[in-house]
Amino acid sequence: MAQVQQVQGTVRDAATSERLPFVSIVANEGETGTTTNLEGEYHLRHQRPIYSLRFSYVGYLPQTIRPDSVESINVQLQPTAARLQEVVVLGSGENPVHRIIRLATQHREQHRLQNLDSYTCRTYNKFILTANDVGEQELRDTLQLSRRDSAYLKMRNLLSKQHLFLLESVTDYAFLKPNLTKETVLATRVSGLQQPSFGVVAAEAREFSVYDDLPVFFGKRYLSPISPGSTRKYNFVLQETLVQGADTVFVISFKPEQGKNFEGLEGLLYINSSGWAVQNVLAQSAGNDDKRNIQLQQQYERVGAQQQWFPRELDVELTIPQLSLNGHQPYAHMRTYVTNINLNPNLRRSEFGVVALKHAPDAHRQPDSFFQAYRPDSLTQLEQRTYERLDSVGRAQKLDRTVRTLEYLMSKQIPVGPVSLNLRHLLRLSDFEGLRLGLGLRTNNRLSERFQVGGYWGYGFKDDEAKYGADASVILWQPMALQLKAIYFEDVLETGGRRLVFEEGSGLLGSLRRALLEDMDYTTHKSIALQGRVLRYLQANAQLRQEERRSTLLEQEGQSLPTFHLSEAVLGLRYAPGEKYMQQFNRLVPLSRQEHPVLWLQYTRGLDGFLDGDYGYDKYDLRLEALLRHRTFGESNIILAGGWITGNAPLVSRYNGYGSFNPEYKVYTGEGFETLQPYEFFSDRYGALFFSQNFGKRLLNTRFFAPDLVAVTNIGIGSLEEPLQEATELQLNSMRKGFFESGLMLNNIISSPFSGVGVGAFYRYGPYALDEDKDNLRIKLTISLLF
Repeated sequence: MAQVQQVQGTVRDAATSERLPFVSIVANEGETGTTTNLEGEYHLRHQRPIYSLRFSYVGYLPQTIRPDSVESINVQLQPTAARLQEVVVLGSGENPVHRIIRLATQHREQHRLQNLDSYTCRTYNKFILTANDVGEQELRDTLQLSRRDSAYLKMRNLLSKQHLFLLESVTDYAFLKPNLTKETVLATRVSGLQQPSFGVVAAEAREFSVYDDLPVFFGKRYLSPISPGSTRKYNFVLQETLVQGADTVFVISFKPEQGKNFEGLEGLLYINSSGWAVQNVLAQSAGNDDKRNIQLQQQYERVGAQQQWFPRELDVELTIPQLSLNGHQPYAHMRTYVTNINLNPNLRRSEFGVVALKHAPDAHRQPDSFFQAYRPDSLTQLEQRTYERLDSVGRAQKLDRTVRTLEYLMSKQIPVGPVSLNLRHLLRLSDFEGLRLGLGLRTNNRLSERFQVGGYWGYGFKDDEAKYGADASVILWQPMALQLKAIYFEDVLETGGRRLVFEEGSGLLGSLRRALLEDMDYTTHKSIALQGRVLRYLQANAQLRQEERRSTLLEQEGQSLPTFHLSEAVLGLRYAPGEKYMQQFNRLVPLSRQEHPVLWLQYTRGLDGFLDGDYGYDKYDLRLEALLRHRTFGESNIILAGGWITGNAPLVSRYNGYGSFNPEYKVYTGEGFETLQPYEFFSDRYGALFFSQNFGKRLLNTRFFAPDLVAVTNIGIGSLEEPLQEATELQLNSMRKGFFESGLMLNNIISSPFSGVGVGAFYRYGPYALDEDKDNLRIKLTISLLF
């Protein structure tokens, strides 16, 4: 017999012909072995003749083959019902697999990529959107097909010729300790588009790491199977032991223990005895509540002189079961290959900014040869036809123009030549203005990337008043985002509201809390501001503003609205360490939810006698937002807010109680005190704590009822020390004794893949509790967006 010392081939599912990743292959009954890659391919070499190969995979019947003189062997494994082995209990009463899991947990710090000083790599990414037949249909007599069956046939015929969508990209990624990252899209190709301004990146899959306590898994946090204490929550079973040279690979299945209620994963871990590192991982959500089926596979290899374990291949499949496309189930498939890994690059902090993802100017003009250099294999005929057919359709339908329109819609603008319609002013609903319709215009990048001019007009049908405004801005120095901006408007502002620079916008329909305010200040505003990024994570804004405030809250019957003339100098700072953005869809989009606390500091000086200002005072504002995560208790969201005013400040410049209750509105605003009316208290110095604990589905998770449980506690204290010059008929109270409320929310009782509706109950107690218990209880509707 000829002596075979190397074998290669592909392993597939015998029923579906699907390539199987991470199949265990053992040679000569344990002398050596390997596993297939994400493409189901393997390549095995041995110093001795190979006389037997055993192929095994969880959920499939094992198969043994004798290679004889053949060096290329393709294998098809027969699927079978997956039967997990019984846990072997020793005298100590411990699952022996737990020793391996604990060793992997103890060694995880040395395998975290975040602990490297720096590294760079290149990624090739392919994103495919297609669909599968959801079931066999009897279509023997095509003359009798219903309209639904005809649509099914058309879809089946289309999918036999092409995918629904195809996108490729090549990116350069760089990391510098402790948390600086940047990624540049070098090349991107999108089916149907000639000038795409976006490209697929592997951010979600790449950031998933079993070495983190709570890895991010496409928008949700799950407990890692190798986090401290995981052996008390996960059921681990040793499925296979594989010899690879001097190393041993332990194939371990994991899933949450019965009776344990937490956000968990299930799948397979391949743990290598060399450093007790994770070599391969297959994971998916173990919950029965997910409206999205997501499966993730990662393969690691040792690279560099230090033999650092590094992810080389990533694979993600996403399905939304609720969606159906003419009898077919749409699904998305993303594959990423990592190459050009350098563990000792020469990187400097000055090379990194807050924009962590951007596109090279010529990314959409790269030839096919550029992609081919990084593809593991050439495009299939189906993929080639997808480009050809969709590119033809894209040119005919002018899809590029449509996508440009969608980009502006993402930023709430619709381009019309060099001017865009500003959708933020299109529609608003509030208790004070009722239905407010309007129109806004703003110049866009077609006119200039350096300066912008905008204006708006709106009309409130309840207060029967028109509002309008205009602004102009010019970028003085792009590296610091240094901008000079002037604003004028005739509009309404909240009496005693908080106004911090760099706060997030209120969205298309406006702030939910703003919508429930019964009284507002008609305001004539003029300001000029200089703002920019002083440091990497520090933004600064200096402005001078003049305002005339006419308060409806202080209105007396038969008299005109009391008027306050204010002139203020404002200096505001926002510090957000670790904040990152990506340049997508013609705007900057946050890469992920802020992991570190965000701090706002602001000083306002009232200028008496300057620009017609009638009041002199000093005002200090502080706000701190923090998000804390715990393996057992979920997410804690903390907001600390405070303010202090000294001097002669009018009521419109002091602080209202920050209440969010209006008897006519039963919606949770997520902003302020939920059982307090907005103008129930006033203060010139205050402190407040807003705390919410999101337990997720840890405490309440059944097959038919699995809401997210959120506990809320809000506390405020304040006083009104400085005398008011203006006469007022209002009986002003302050929170001197302390205001307290707590609540419980059941979010996502009714949910879809994209949104959810729930209910919350909030109770007011303490010194300012109302006389009737029923008046202290407020029931509100909660609305969540899951994307």
